[in-house]
Amino acid sequence: MPVVHVYQYFVCDIDERTITGGSLSRAKSITLGDGEPYDQTFKVAPDTAIKVWDKTENEAMGGFDFLWIESDRDVLVQYTADAGSSDAYVVEELKGSGTAGQMGVARVLNSDRMNKLDGSIDTFDGTADTISEVWIYNADDTDTARVRVVVAT
Repeated sequence: MPVVHVYQYFVCDIDERTITGGSLSRAKSITLGDGEPYDQTFKVAPDTAIKVWDKTENEAMGGFDFLWIESDRDVLVQYTADAGSSDAYVVEELKGSGTAGQMGVARVLNSDRMNKLDGSIDTFDGTADTISEVWIYNADDTDTARVRVVVAT
């Protein structure tokens, strides 16, 4: 079976105290179902939203087992389930490096599942569903964002 290996490591220096986590030598592994990759970089114009993934348009892949999104500018990422019917969604901010062409810290998902929350606060209940679309919104009014999306199944 095909596998994605993700290396995660951080160092945090605060007030002469260092906190670390993860490993540069031991990967976290994500097993892929079909071994199908999708890798594309998008230019997202100022004050513009674009769709960067669509389960229907990329139907040969179906859902995904791995999603990597990185950007050189701050952008919003919207994950939509049931696109066109209930349009349940989650929006997250993705921080870029602030320098054109230099990517910031990536957002990594190891599943295409999300919950459409229908309960009260702190209950974490809802209906599990599959992410069917991923959108990027560049709220900046002057700079174009470069966003790389890697999807694998």
